[in-house]
Amino acid sequence: MTLIAQITDPHLRDDGAYPCHDPAEAILRAFETMAAMDRLPDAIVLTGDIIDRTADGYGAATAVLRAAPVPLLPMPGNHDRAPEFRAAFADWADFAPDHLSFARKIGDAVLIALDSNLPGGKGGVDAARLDWLADAMARATAPVILALHHPPFPTGAPHLDKDGFAGAAQLAGLLAASPVCRIIAGHSHRSMQTLWAGVLASTCPAIGHGLSLSLTGNFPHRASCMRPAFELHVLQSGSVTTHQISLA
Repeated sequence: MTLIAQITDPHLRDDGAYPCHDPAEAILRAFETMAAMDRLPDAIVLTGDIIDRTADGYGAATAVLRAAPVPLLPMPGNHDRAPEFRAAFADWADFAPDHLSFARKIGDAVLIALDSNLPGGKGGVDAARLDWLADAMARATAPVILALHHPPFPTGAPHLDKDGFAGAAQLAGLLAASPVCRIIAGHSHRSMQTLWAGVLASTCPAIGHGLSLSLTGNFPHRASCMRPAFELHVLQSGSVTTHQISLA
């Protein structure tokens, strides 16, 4: 059995002006919860938006994240800043030269963290990232869990879908007959699941604030105070079962 925990979207700030709870405290509570489990996760993947755009840098964030009870693998989101992110987390993951993707063997799984932050702030993948992914999957010697910040699938929420996911069709084609058994993402600040490209794909609820949901676009897109949560992805016999853990 391989157990990978996922946390996402803390949006850590320097000024403490959070719309709901303090996400740094929520992260530490999540770490305490994981440490108290009868089976520790093999690793934690943080699927992006580690800091908010108001933050000056990653010093405060790394101080919190170093409290993780197991290795933590950071991924960038659309609020993160790539050059500073690479410098801050250079010793945490083996990033690709031209984007912040990486692959890591974790127990009986391979985690492929695909950087979905394109230049200009758009979510998606380009030819270089698809080529990198194809090579990473070809090298994989175990079932692959593919992690992104942006969900590659349509969510039905206009505020998430309006910009689309560049390269979605090409990514879906690449996943056909691939070793990918699960797709996980963040960005939505809520839990969603669907079957996409023949693979179960989901987003994890945020460890920071939630976001309001409108399926018509008639309601404003705004912060919503929901319980922080994380997910546990359990790989057994080539398939993944996911458990969601809400924090009080």
